[in-house]
Amino acid sequence: MDGRCDKHSFEPSERICRSCGGEYCQDCLVYSHGHGKPPFCVSCALAAAGVRSSAGRPVVRSKREIRKVIRDERRNEKVRAKAAAKGQDIAFDDAPVAVRVVQYEFTIGDDGSIQRPAESRAS
Repeated sequence: MDGRCDKHSFEPSERICRSCGGEYCQDCLVYSHGHGKPPFCVSCALAAAGVRSSAGRPVVRSKREIRKVIRDERRNEKVRAKAAAKGQDIAFDDAPVAVRVVQYEFTIGDDGSIQRPAESRAS
C-alpha cells in the first residue's frame, strides 16, 4: 500500500476497490451503492454490472484484507468526525506525507516586470 492510484501513478489514492482491493483515486472509483458502501474501480464495476465479463481486474488483496482495510477506514472517519465536533485535530500515520514549503519574494511592476528584492549577503 503506497498511497498512489493503481491507474494514475501521480494521484494519491482515495479508497480501495471492494472487489479487487486495488488502490484508486477519486476519478477511478464508482460508488454504485452510494457513498455509504465501499466503491468499485471502473473495471470491477463493469464486470459487476454484467457489461463486460472479462473487465474484472485480478485480485490484489484477499477478501479478509479488503474488509479489514474498509473497517479501519470507517473507524478512522468516525474518530475524525468526533474530533472535528470537539474542535480537535487528529493526525493519523496511515501514509507518510511529504511537504515542501517554498517562499518567494518579488514584486510585479505596473508594466508587468518582475523585481526581486536585493539579497543581503553577509561578507
